[in-house]
Amino acid sequence: MKIGKRALISAGITIFILAILFLKVDLGLLLKSLQTINYWYLALAFIGYLGLNFALAFRLFWLLNKLGYRHYSYWNILLFHFTSMILGDVTPGKVGYFGLVLLLKDVKAEDTLSVLTIGQIMDFIMKIAGTVAFAVILSGILLEFHAVLLAGITMMVALTAIASLLIWSEKTLKLLSFFSFGPLKKVTNLVEDVQASTSRLKSELVKALLISIAGWVFVGAQWYFIFLALSPATNTNLSFLFFFLLQAVVSTLAFIPVSLGGIGLQESAIVAILGIPGVGIGCTLAFTFGILVRGMSILVDVGFGTFNLRKISLRGILEDRKWLSRN
Repeated sequence: MKIGKRALISAGITIFILAILFLKVDLGLLLKSLQTINYWYLALAFIGYLGLNFALAFRLFWLLNKLGYRHYSYWNILLFHFTSMILGDVTPGKVGYFGLVLLLKDVKAEDTLSVLTIGQIMDFIMKIAGTVAFAVILSGILLEFHAVLLAGITMMVALTAIASLLIWSEKTLKLLSFFSFGPLKKVTNLVEDVQASTSRLKSELVKALLISIAGWVFVGAQWYFIFLALSPATNTNLSFLFFFLLQAVVSTLAFIPVSLGGIGLQESAIVAILGIPGVGIGCTLAFTFGILVRGMSILVDVGFGTFNLRKISLRGILEDRKWLSRN
């Protein structure tokens, strides 16, 4: 199936899911809750999301610096990061974030992929830990979601294991070598180069994990403050810990390569979990919370990342494979 057709299918699925959600909400109540929003809390949520991105960009900057790429300023990396976030926002499974490979043109592809994969592994570890903790702490009111939570944990564990094997395991490289012919030879060579780059960063893994934890705290704060901004309408008291862990659970769904950037899937999970009897937030207010989280993220990404978008195209992210053979 061609990339254009896959994108159209994903766009269709995204619109379909959002349409179902909009049919279930009370648009009058949605508009009323937006009119009574607390903008001070919304500003704090904005700072939280900035903090997340500053942390993730610093992780990129730090790891690239350790690989010898010291000519990039932190500001440069931050803008490149935001541009990649835009691409992740509109591509299935957020795969567009790996467009950073095309932005960092004077960095070897294997080095960029090594840094990105390490970052993804750290983020997946956070999501696994958060989902498990969420399931344990709220086990009494999440009985009907146990199967979904288990599926999410299984998916994250599988992705983490696959990514780890690809960038660290020599046995994986030997296995790939058996199929190393034609176009697959380039893939095998790339994996070998990525493993070589990753081996140079082993001493930095703990620091990368700590930066990831800091980022998770920031995004937890973003979600919590958005909830507080709506709290006059929700009339419900939920703790920071709840949203700290909720983010890990529902953002996992954004990596399922069905809709564009997980749009619709994440919001559906938010509506479902916030609507359970033990939490008691109605569908409309839960959906309002979901679109505020999504809307703020996209607006900030666009605000900081559009400067670099002129350097690449979305089609280039999805179709260009020349960087596989770049030295």
